[in-house]
Amino acid sequence: MLYRLCCQDRSSQELTDSVSLSQINPINRVTFPTAEQVRCWRVVTRSRARPTGKYPSWKMGRMIQWESLNELHAFRLLDCDPQVTAFHEQPCEIVFVQNGEVRRHYPDVCVETRDSKELWEIKPESEASRAEIVARTTLLSNALRQYGFTYRLVLAHDLARQPRQHNANILLRHGRRAPTEGNFGLVLSGCSGLGVRRSFSSYSGFVLSGDFSLHLHRRDQPLIRL
Repeated sequence: MLYRLCCQDRSSQELTDSVSLSQINPINRVTFPTAEQVRCWRVVTRSRARPTGKYPSWKMGRMIQWESLNELHAFRLLDCDPQVTAFHEQPCEIVFVQNGEVRRHYPDVCVETRDSKELWEIKPESEASRAEIVARTTLLSNALRQYGFTYRLVLAHDLARQPRQHNANILLRHGRRAPTEGNFGLVLSGCSGLGVRRSFSSYSGFVLSGDFSLHLHRRDQPLIRL
């Protein structure tokens, strides 16, 4: 999906006028950056006090900016998931009305599969349980459906679970090279219950491309040919 709608500011009066429409749908608008802008919010800046960085995504073919380790964990898992066709950081600006006030929200990630589009907000459990976050999640989950998006609150501790992150790191380390026919034979010979004892360099590329599946949450899991 190409994002071709610019994030444009509207006057306070325009936003105030939109409150009267909130009974129909509390979403005032959802805007995406242009292809040149990539994201709606600049993540990595010198002035930020907390850790930020850039993740080299093999799936997206570019550096993905993250503003927390929670987002970095999500990017690794999304890069390893063959069901995910694309993902984008800080993908859009949502202007909505809640309790009579006009608010702006920037989801952390947009996740695309072959048949769905999801907007993720990633939070630690302590923040996710706050009343205002719960209310916003409920509102946006219901209102964004007519825009074709599923809104999802993703818990940070779920993304950080081991050994899933460890396995994802190994797959990404060895799977960035295109798989070869010679490696395919090695993979087939290692799929009879031997599990993840074989060299990851032989089959990581096939797992990332979706030719084989591997449960990242288990340390010793046989490969399954799809």
